[in-house]
Amino acid sequence: MRVVTESFHRPDVDRMKAAVTRLADHPEDADDVTIDVRVSGGGPGQRLRFEASIPARGAAQVSHLDDLHQVDEAFSTAVGADELRALARNLDVDALMALPPNADERYLPDSIVGTIVVAAGSTRFTLWFPLEEEASAAGDDEMAMRIDPGNGPFVLRAAMAPSSVRPLLVQVAAVVNRLAAARS
Repeated sequence: MRVVTESFHRPDVDRMKAAVTRLADHPEDADDVTIDVRVSGGGPGQRLRFEASIPARGAAQVSHLDDLHQVDEAFSTAVGADELRALARNLDVDALMALPPNADERYLPDSIVGTIVVAAGSTRFTLWFPLEEEASAAGDDEMAMRIDPGNGPFVLRAAMAPSSVRPLLVQVAAVVNRLAAARS
């Protein structure tokens, strides 16, 4: 897993922690946290892109483009206060800060790559990770995340994600999968 952190300034990080705490305790008063999930990759004729943007306030925006299954859709849907609370409670800013950057991690051109961007104010954490199709992810290794946009689930193996961020990944997947199932 590759992590990119923007803004190591203590005041910015403290503001992010405060925003996450507000979201966990009183989501109706939170307005500063956004979690974006993206999946993209695939070869020619098999390209796919799935995006879900989950703001602390307002509706989530979801889009899905899948050449192989001829899907091209975009919609918005509400995110419940309980879902926002659960996301915030599993979002450990200190754990994100402690992740070592892995600038050397590379992905093949047609790889399916997932990203999660957690942003609050001027602080942004971006987690990059390879995803596998569920069929190729068989084995004894547990999943840290399974994103199921409807046509083919994508899996992040637990062994590829630091244990400190797995609770966040599990919760993000739960919310994103509920959003994907809630098509208008």
